[in-house]
Amino acid sequence: MKKILFLFLLVHALIAQNVPFVTDHPVYHFLDRQESLGRINEEYWSTRPYTYDQINTMLAEVAGNGDQLSERDLRTLNRFVKEFNREITKAGITLPWSKSALSALRHPNEDSLKPFFMTYKFGDDQGWINWSETFRVQNNGKSSRGYYTDHLGIFGETGRIAFTTQFTYHRITRNEDFTDLPDTYKEGYILDREYINWRNWDYPNSSLNFGHPDFTLGIHRQPVYWGYSPSNSAILSDNVNPLPHVQWTTGLPHLRYKFIHARLSPNEIPVADTVNVRRNLSAHRVEFDISPNFEFAFNELLIYAYRDFELGYLNPVNFLFAEEHVQGDLDNKLMAFDFKWRMFPGLTSYGTWFFDELDLIKLFSGWWGNKFVFQLGASYFPKSNLPALRIEYTAARPWTYSHANPVNSYTSAGRLLGLKDGPNTTHLSIAADWLLGPKLFIQGQMDILGRGADPGSDVFTSYEERGAFDEEDSSFISGEIGVSTRSSMGLNYYLSPTTKVNLRIVDGTLYEMGLELDW
Repeated sequence: MKKILFLFLLVHALIAQNVPFVTDHPVYHFLDRQESLGRINEEYWSTRPYTYDQINTMLAEVAGNGDQLSERDLRTLNRFVKEFNREITKAGITLPWSKSALSALRHPNEDSLKPFFMTYKFGDDQGWINWSETFRVQNNGKSSRGYYTDHLGIFGETGRIAFTTQFTYHRITRNEDFTDLPDTYKEGYILDREYINWRNWDYPNSSLNFGHPDFTLGIHRQPVYWGYSPSNSAILSDNVNPLPHVQWTTGLPHLRYKFIHARLSPNEIPVADTVNVRRNLSAHRVEFDISPNFEFAFNELLIYAYRDFELGYLNPVNFLFAEEHVQGDLDNKLMAFDFKWRMFPGLTSYGTWFFDELDLIKLFSGWWGNKFVFQLGASYFPKSNLPALRIEYTAARPWTYSHANPVNSYTSAGRLLGLKDGPNTTHLSIAADWLLGPKLFIQGQMDILGRGADPGSDVFTSYEERGAFDEEDSSFISGEIGVSTRSSMGLNYYLSPTTKVNLRIVDGTLYEMGLELDW
């Protein structure tokens, strides 16, 4: 079977698709496991989402180490190779109402490539349309409701240009006993009228990318995730809606560089923002491979407002902190160091030191103005197909992410760009993920959160209100600390290449069952 799979990979050219792929897919867990076991040495781990090209490159590298894979890993690899292969072999247009397309959608063959709603291929130009419907039933212990998601994606490439445009529409049934919005809602206008039995909102996602041998340049509305923590990055997390941004990336042997300039949403309700407060994020990240098993990164980030674009912040290779000083020290500059170390095959550690303001002379004095986040974690992937374990500890000082002028807080639409729980917190997370084979993926997580009752917990409070500028704190977290726990468990089962069922339980109070049809 190993030889057959390896030959399958050799004869199927992997078409480069330099557009992003969603981050909640089990292929991320599979690739993370293979990298930790030393079967992948590609350099994509710190920034997500991955592109189709990156995923296919890593799958090919895993296949190149096929003699180290178990039969179960080989079957899982085979499934992902078929799902992510975008080599459209049939020239012309396959229409959704054509006999062959309808047959593939109704009766997908697990031994063939994943079918699509529509494909297009003329010469070297190609594209496809992906359409999915997700139906869920949610129960909060008191009542149930329906939750539906419609998704349409158009993808294509011609020459060095790759693009995608996607539209996602969410609907939940109106229920006075179940009014909380799903955790998939992060920003945007909600159509909520009493005479309609639905509450609706929608999101656009898009990318237009130009690829050159020496760099890539793109304009996107996509998630931006920087950091090695799988789900709780202190640098840039998925806590906010996908940001509209321009991006420039380049790389040299053992060195990678990424720059983005993004438009942030106002922290007030957008529809009520009559003054059109313009808020922007400029950020860059450079990564170094110290050794084959250790990589280190430096990040610079800056929030500024009340002007459309600052040319100094649009320069990808400019030092942002120096440019901010030249501009009058009015904006919110932040920095971070982070690392990933594969200690031995299967065990990987990572850490982040994110700092908002820092006085090195007073670093260990307890001065309140040292605003930073410390994070350290480790993940273990057994060689046998047992659950992967991860433990992570995060501590965030009061007033981190805040600014003297709240419009420059490290936020978008009232949500933090970094840690979801914000400053003046401690967070211990223990998680287990288990990809049992090509079809079944199980996830579980327990979180213990400590939060101090102090104005420094609110990033929208100006730190100038604290007063007593030279005062020192008596403890790392300020105020009376309240402790809470969170838990979640999820199960995803793939009935076929186009059909998935899922079960999710959150805190023992939210129960969700769903069915996804993806063509």
